[in-house]
Amino acid sequence: MTQRERVSVLSASGLRTRFLPRSRLNRGLIGAAPWVDIVLLLIFFLLVDSKLVLQPGVRVDLPRAPFREGAAFGMTAVVLSVGGEGGARREIVFFDDERFLVSDENQMRGLRSAFASRARRQENPGLIIQADKSVRHGTVVNVMNMALEAGVEQVTLAVEPF
Repeated sequence: MTQRERVSVLSASGLRTRFLPRSRLNRGLIGAAPWVDIVLLLIFFLLVDSKLVLQPGVRVDLPRAPFREGAAFGMTAVVLSVGGEGGARREIVFFDDERFLVSDENQMRGLRSAFASRARRQENPGLIIQADKSVRHGTVVNVMNMALEAGVEQVTLAVEPF
């Protein structure tokens, strides 16, 4: 059989019809494409599902044991919510025998300066905030921020003993 006859026999019967691979794992990238698509879709959904926006607020690292800590008596601010005219509630901060209305900006600047002057006189300034149940959360956070801006190093929120 000549070379020409051999080529014509191979082309007539077809090389593909006679070749049977023992393993079909090695089929190239076409067989892996659906799996790659699934993995990419899973990664996409996990990224979209994760929280990408931070919520502003106060981060509190809670202790592992029950709350049994406290603070030494020193700087204490008492925040109360009292009824006003027409049923409207007013929030008042008492610090160093002075009364500061939360709704008045001038008095809040006075409270910040009172925190600063008291923090300069103490070695390790710490503030205890005692707040009534009816005081708004935002008011307590504002008082904490004012104290931290004034140089207070530690803020303790006081609770009633059980």
